[in-house]
Amino acid sequence: MRIEPEISDVYIVLAGSFNPAIFTPAWFVLHELLPAHVADSSDTDVIHPDLAAFSTEWLSLHVTRERFTARSLRDPHIRLCDLVLRLFNEHLPHTPLNALGINRAVHFRLTSQVERDRVRRMLAPIEPWGNWGKEVGFDDHSGGMTSLTMAQFNPQGRPSGGAVNVTVEPSNVIAEGRSGIYVHVNDHYVADGDEMAGRKHLMDFLDEGFEGSVKRSDDIIDHIMSLKGAG
Repeated sequence: MRIEPEISDVYIVLAGSFNPAIFTPAWFVLHELLPAHVADSSDTDVIHPDLAAFSTEWLSLHVTRERFTARSLRDPHIRLCDLVLRLFNEHLPHTPLNALGINRAVHFRLTSQVERDRVRRMLAPIEPWGNWGKEVGFDDHSGGMTSLTMAQFNPQGRPSGGAVNVTVEPSNVIAEGRSGIYVHVNDHYVADGDEMAGRKHLMDFLDEGFEGSVKRSDDIIDHIMSLKGAG
């Protein structure tokens, strides 16, 4: 049973070696990666040799020397994939890259704390915890599930080291922390082969697998959402 999330985003993370100082709104405009008005209307938090961070109406960018994160703040999320592919295939083709993550994150609201706690109990039942589990309970005063992660290691058809990780937690940013749930799906892909071959594999996977990855994440999230009507 689908519940429309109150907060919903997709973000792409790359691990590698980056020069944060070049990732400015003006540089993106100069290379026609973003429209001209972005240079004037973007919110720039910091541009530094060790860190760059800025945001536009739909994009949030955060870059350190070892990590590049681009977040899509609204649909259509496919333009985030297109931006990252153009950035690293056309303009930064020699930047070393060794891992890729396609991430889907949502916060959704249930009708009550009782309904949320029912979902928590389905995902993490207290019975296996014996008498102590009974003391823990599931209300916010006595305890319950605070974070649960399920992981699929080495998905079929990928180089060793990849994984799909799903984390479910009570949301602390909506519904006053009482009836919201946060779900994060991390689709992690590791480069295979030497530096340039591995880099190409990462970009090929992003190009060919982005929409399928987001669709699988949405299916997982939809199932978690459907639990609110179960039990």
